[in-house]
Amino acid sequence: MWPLVAFALVFVGAQFDADLYQKPIARVTAAKTIKTVAQTDNFENHDHVDTQALTAKLLNTKNRGQILHLRNTYSFSGAEDAKLGVGSQVFLSKNAANHFTISGIKRDAILLGLVAATVVLLGLIMKKHLWLTLASLGANAIVFILALHVEIASHQVLAFCLFSLVAIAFAVITTLFVVGFKPLAVVVSLATILATGLGVALGYAIFTVTNYRGLHLETVNYVTQAPQLLFFVQIIIGSLGAVLDESSDIAVAIFQLQDGAKARFQAGMAIGRNVMGPLIAVLFMIFIAGTFNEAVLWLRNDNAIATTVSWVMGLGFAQSLISAFGIVLAIPLTSGLAALAAGVERRRTA
Repeated sequence: MWPLVAFALVFVGAQFDADLYQKPIARVTAAKTIKTVAQTDNFENHDHVDTQALTAKLLNTKNRGQILHLRNTYSFSGAEDAKLGVGSQVFLSKNAANHFTISGIKRDAILLGLVAATVVLLGLIMKKHLWLTLASLGANAIVFILALHVEIASHQVLAFCLFSLVAIAFAVITTLFVVGFKPLAVVVSLATILATGLGVALGYAIFTVTNYRGLHLETVNYVTQAPQLLFFVQIIIGSLGAVLDESSDIAVAIFQLQDGAKARFQAGMAIGRNVMGPLIAVLFMIFIAGTFNEAVLWLRNDNAIATTVSWVMGLGFAQSLISAFGIVLAIPLTSGLAALAAGVERRRTA
């Protein structure tokens, strides 16, 4: 119940936060469809484009309260636009004639509401540990933003090394916040970094030997230079979380055991085998889900299934496989390191 209450309160509050924005925002007070045009493309896909006449009230800036008359054009498919109704809030910009035009839809209410509901739900489950989790997320976000600024300034010259260091920082920061300054944190961080690095290195070696046959790196989204480099950066960042999760599960369990080193290692291997499958499946579904919409579009435009899989889902499959390498390698690495470290810690405290 409390997550729903938090969502409702923040959602309603975000309807009145226009003063926090410098960009002009208006609320639609009336909407009417004035024109509809049917469209058909070369593949017999049918759509229609509607034009709306809107009346809106300016919510911020020095002209607050001004009544505006706007136009909104949207397609029934809604691929890149949306229908506006009474109560919708939109961002505005001025054109060359000094008239207001719609530049985007204000959607912060739903996003902030979901964030509030998530934080409250985590708080109910995690109690006091919530603050450590939020601090970890904040620290990682700061590292990532700083890395983006450095990467943009370097024009991708340092991209791979930079984001490799970012991945290491993510692993260390997250582990320290979650586990604390303990030998266990060293084991989890080291195992995560080694497993991820070895998995990516193995994937790179395979792709190099096969000359990237069957992989269309030119389909990496929004990249015009060095797609191969950013492809591996995506893999490193994408697989890190799953490897870290697995390593921490194995290491924490091993440190609780009082058996010998061999028994601890075997226990870690058994735990790893149990969690390995679900982690790989989850990563696979995440990668494929990111390409599902585009795949449907390709298939609806009469492209063969083999062509669609190769061009649209191929990189997702490859990323999943390389991530699986890291997940598999993390099992013996974490089990071995944790067994040794637990033995040393046990003798030290004996």
